Amino acid sequence: MKKIFLIGLLLLVVESLFAQSSLQQYTPSVLLSQGQMEFKLFNNLYTQTKVRDENGTAIELGQRQSFLNNQFRFLYGISNSKRLNVGFETNLTTAWYGGESSDLMFTSIGPTLKFVPIESRGNFSIQSTFLFPLNGDDLENPLFVNHNRYTWWTQVFYDHSINSKVNLFFEADLLYRFKAEDMQNTFFRIPLNLIASYFPTSKLTLYTNVQYAPAYGKLQGVENVEFGRMRWFTQLGLGAKYLVLNNLELELSYSNFILSKRDGAGSVYNFGIRFLR
Repeated sequence: MKKIFLIGLLLLVVESLFAQSSLQQYTPSVLLSQGQMEFKLFNNLYTQTKVRDENGTAIELGQRQSFLNNQFRFLYGISNSKRLNVGFETNLTTAWYGGESSDLMFTSIGPTLKFVPIESRGNFSIQSTFLFPLNGDDLENPLFVNHNRYTWWTQVFYDHSINSKVNLFFEADLLYRFKAEDMQNTFFRIPLNLIASYFPTSKLTLYTNVQYAPAYGKLQGVENVEFGRMRWFTQLGLGAKYLVLNNLELELSYSNFILSKRDGAGSVYNFGIRFLR
């Protein structure tokens, strides 16, 4: 009897050592099971004192400009096969220009659909969100806080495990901003992301990421300009995720716009909370 108990205890220990935590199992590519819910709050602070011109030369702004965006996203699993999730996203944003600041306001809201297009490829998924602008002209006047545009954001996710400790994650997006007023222009970005993650334990992951994000359209206010690449940036960053409870995850990250043309030259600080139920 004692031997049976010891063998059972040993099997439980071995199973716990090799079992995946929710941090390892539910990567951004993986969908929720039927009835599961995900609540995610992602706080993004972008701050800059310089921008770069069409030659990539840094130009001093003479003040610090900062934008804090608080994104809340909810997803719900509606498929037994983990192939379809539905939900919504909403954003609250505030901005600072030197000593002047905007109000904290709801800037957008809209539905989200996430699905696995190939049943045998559960680590390959697509997420699409359509956002409606809120607060209209207050988003851009008198201070620019966020885009007063309709936004269609489609993300393609794929992750690949090198081994039990190392994971590679790829993301390709189409961020399309439709004009909401006649004086605006329509443009889109195609951000490309690569993230390498390392799991020292099942509750902790450390990662590094690189993103290249070109924007295509016509430069606003410039006559006789052809459609093409208006601007772009490349950012490089580091981050960490920690599993406080089996269903509660915290994330911290930092990145810097190391290269850009006609775009920002600042830094990004992120703090995220994800709860699975």
